[in-house]
Amino acid sequence: MSEETIHAKSESESKANRDAKEGKWVHGSKIAAIIVVLILGILIMKYLKDNGPEANKEAPPRVIPVVKVVEVRVATEQLTIETQGRVEPVRRTQAASEVMGRVVMVSPKFKAGGEFARNEIMLEIDSADYVAALATAQSSLADARLLLAQEQARAQQALRDWEKLGRGKPSDLVIRKPQIESAKARIVAAEASVQKATRDLDRTKLRAPYHCRVEATYTDLGSYIITGTKLADLYSADAFEARVPLTLEELGYMEEDGVIGAPVIVRALLGGSERIWQGTIVRSEGIVDRQTMTMYVVVGIEPKLEAGQYRLPAQGLFVRASVEGRKMDRVIKVPRSALRSDNTVLTITAENKLEIVPVKLARTLHHSVLVSEGLKDGAKVIVSPVDTPVPGMQLALQVDEGVEDKTP
Repeated sequence: MSEETIHAKSESESKANRDAKEGKWVHGSKIAAIIVVLILGILIMKYLKDNGPEANKEAPPRVIPVVKVVEVRVATEQLTIETQGRVEPVRRTQAASEVMGRVVMVSPKFKAGGEFARNEIMLEIDSADYVAALATAQSSLADARLLLAQEQARAQQALRDWEKLGRGKPSDLVIRKPQIESAKARIVAAEASVQKATRDLDRTKLRAPYHCRVEATYTDLGSYIITGTKLADLYSADAFEARVPLTLEELGYMEEDGVIGAPVIVRALLGGSERIWQGTIVRSEGIVDRQTMTMYVVVGIEPKLEAGQYRLPAQGLFVRASVEGRKMDRVIKVPRSALRSDNTVLTITAENKLEIVPVKLARTLHHSVLVSEGLKDGAKVIVSPVDTPVPGMQLALQVDEGVEDKTP
């Protein structure tokens, strides 16, 4: 083996020995560092444990839920039924001409929205021809009366002559009985002609058949109209009614003698303020709608203007109607918010403990319900939310003032 080879081998062994020593030193340094960190951590934990704040070992205060309750009473409740509909006039009339001629006068109010009192003149047709016709009829009547007087005088003279010269019973023709009957018939015909001419003359003036308003007009000054020409559409201005629906369930809450005559309060919102009228159910249509299972009744709105009331509403106005139903005895009114989905209510006992009470409903109203069974007179019903109610849990109460709900 040459010297160069021996020298290289010795250098390799020396380098390996140096690397091994360095690796042992690095490994030992890491272990020492880990041990130091562990010791420092233990010392810090011990320090914090010995010098840290002490926790309050007292029991937390007991929180008693505060609930809002209302004291309910057994009473007799007057049921009302809420419905709605539109106002329509009681009467509608299509005015037409009964004579023909030219329109010579039209009232300034003879236009849509104009209001007329009963028998007030709305327009006039030229009456000259009808005045002449009346004069002719009156002349014919006078002639017929003269003829009758002449025939009666002739009959009396004929009877006297027969008594002087004749024998037996005179015939009707001799004493002019047929002539007298003919003269009387002429008078009847003449009187009828006078009456017709008088009516035709009066019909040249279109008068309001009742207190009405004009809905539409179809003629004006100077127009020539014939018999039967449509002149205007009219509707009553002081008599209105509203057609409103009632469900079969609501009909069951009416008086046993029926719905006719039941008092009704009619309301409408106009200009941000509520208008109120009194009304009465005047008739029922008597037919149940198969799709909605409702029956329509007609509410007549009274024309009287009393305190808090206003002039009758216009046709087409949307109104709400509160119909007075029958009275329910020995029921308890409970706020609707207090009724739970399983038909139970939460009450509070004399010891201020919660109790869950099942109830039987007699009627569901808009803001409340009427309970017929389950609650006692003077019971305190919880009307505020209770999280996870448990029978017997302790409560603190806040008393409210009664339940008000007059709207079904």
